[in-house]
Amino acid sequence: MPVTVPDDWPEWPQEDLEYLGCCPVCDGVERSLLHEDLIDRWFHAAGRWTMHSCLGCGTGYIDPRPGQASIGRAYTNYETHRPNSSSSTGEARLATRLRNGYLNVKYGYRMEPAARWGYWAMHLLPPPLRLEWDHYARHLVRPAPGRDRLLDVGCGNGEFLARARWQGWDVHGLDFDEAALAHARKADIPVTQGAVERERFAADSFDAITSHQVIEHVHDPMAFLRALHAWLKPGGRVWLGTPNIASGLHREFGPDWYNLHPPQHLVMFSPEALLSAMASVGFLRAKLLPRGYLDSHFRRQSVQMRDTADIGDWECFNGGRIPASPLMEQLKLETRAWLKPGQASDLVVVAWKPE
Repeated sequence: MPVTVPDDWPEWPQEDLEYLGCCPVCDGVERSLLHEDLIDRWFHAAGRWTMHSCLGCGTGYIDPRPGQASIGRAYTNYETHRPNSSSSTGEARLATRLRNGYLNVKYGYRMEPAARWGYWAMHLLPPPLRLEWDHYARHLVRPAPGRDRLLDVGCGNGEFLARARWQGWDVHGLDFDEAALAHARKADIPVTQGAVERERFAADSFDAITSHQVIEHVHDPMAFLRALHAWLKPGGRVWLGTPNIASGLHREFGPDWYNLHPPQHLVMFSPEALLSAMASVGFLRAKLLPRGYLDSHFRRQSVQMRDTADIGDWECFNGGRIPASPLMEQLKLETRAWLKPGQASDLVVVAWKPE
């Protein structure tokens, strides 16, 4: 159902917009209209936005878009790095013990409460359930001796870095959100406030770099990738997670797809575009990994958006409940995302810097 936009919906000031005219990933000028009159239906940032699809690489991008000097206003109500909610039901407690046991055995975590046999129990469950927790650990195993320097770009409150420190990593975080970084500092996690485009670590500083749900927010994604490549030591590993514009759910829901998030998501990669971009800046052996259980959740959110015309009705970030999809539908979605990572709602890519 078409979304009902209030007559007084605020516009983004024209003087604070920048116009691209080409793809921010491949510089291609040939494009098709993907979506128009997009609004921020979750966090109510100002503006109506047009998204284009690059005919060269398949990237989706907003044009015109907020300039770097004004983009901060899009994050006034943006909820990031929220603590995970927990449930006290018996089923939830058992699931937590299984999950923690799996993570403690495979990744060297110290999570409690934990059932050590959870590691083996997880292998008896459908693979997407186990792969969700591999993604939670960012597929990052214990470091090799002398190869233990880790940077998390977009580290937020430092929860991931705290877990990586359990594994023996020498951790450092980078984020622009000072409120989130304050939580990391309370945990004695070394962090730097700033953006990749403006923050410069020394070349060849880190053995591993992770970045989860960040690159889609930056104005110059190629500069972002070049910076990560420069900061990695030879032989170092990068791990990236970002929404997938070529996902099956985007094809199904179009402008109602939950993961669009305009104008915060400026650039939306296709699998081919991301792999090609990483290769072009010098990464080797870039490959997609399965994301694990997620598409069922995103489909529920997308159904909510599609079936609700009044933007004031969305309650998903404030405790609102959406009926779960039938079990067989969930299995179908998650199996597709597992077997065909290029069709999942999120892309997960790992790659290496040459020795």
